[in-house]
Amino acid sequence: MTLTAVLLVLLSAVTHAYWNYLLKRAGGSHAFVGISKACEAVVYLPVFLAVLWTAPSNALRGTGVYVLVGTVMTLVSYVTLATAYRHGDLSFTYPIARGGALLFLPAFGWLAFGERVGPLGWAAIAAILGGVVVMQLPRLAWVELRAFFSHASGPATLFALLMALVLATGTIWDKLSVMRVNLFVYFYGYTAGAGACYLAWVLRRQGGDAVRAEWRAHGGAAVAVGVLNTLSYGLALFALRDGGSTYVVGLRQISIAVGVLLGARFLGEHVSTPRRVGVTLVLAGCFLMAWGR
Repeated sequence: MTLTAVLLVLLSAVTHAYWNYLLKRAGGSHAFVGISKACEAVVYLPVFLAVLWTAPSNALRGTGVYVLVGTVMTLVSYVTLATAYRHGDLSFTYPIARGGALLFLPAFGWLAFGERVGPLGWAAIAAILGGVVVMQLPRLAWVELRAFFSHASGPATLFALLMALVLATGTIWDKLSVMRVNLFVYFYGYTAGAGACYLAWVLRRQGGDAVRAEWRAHGGAAVAVGVLNTLSYGLALFALRDGGSTYVVGLRQISIAVGVLLGARFLGEHVSTPRRVGVTLVLAGCFLMAWGR
């Protein structure tokens, strides 16, 4: 993993944390997310058309298949995560869904690309996963840790792990795609496709009045989230071309620490002792990821 790839991942992580902060500050409604997805497609449409215009025709051959699979995987991730949330609390399912991808990626990366994770990489994975779990505890005590894992036998865990599996598979597909087709055309295509499906679902569920009201209330924030969301994942895709999938996804978890900092500074969120310890573990894991690249 080159230094350039590391810097791209770090910038992607900070951007990711910031758009999530904007999303949370605006309330994070389905209507807001749907609008932000539409903004992504509109804002980056000129770039997409310019790439189509300048790229050789043979460079775009076969892109449709990659875009279609990427769109399906994105929609499946929405469904599995939403199902996990219906069966369990956000604080329990989210860390399993996001951090759990690191459980699958070393094997998937080895099978698909011959990637190997060194000792520092495994230590980094352990630190990041440990930090994500510790952050969810109300206090630092073994009884709280046992209580956390006592919830790990129900449907919430099953669907959260399924989400982690989808994310890991999607990461491998992303890396395969950007190695074979135009990166921006691929990314824009599946983002716009999944976003259109999501917005159509929101309109059917909540109606146009709710979407228009959300636009009037938080239109500027929705545009910013759309721009930063695409930028964040685009940077990660650039890094995937040069870096191992496990290292890219692991290093991106630094966004967790940035998110906690933004929440504490601008949203007045309480940073408990477990959160401080968890963030420290995540940062240590990210440092090991960068060192062991």
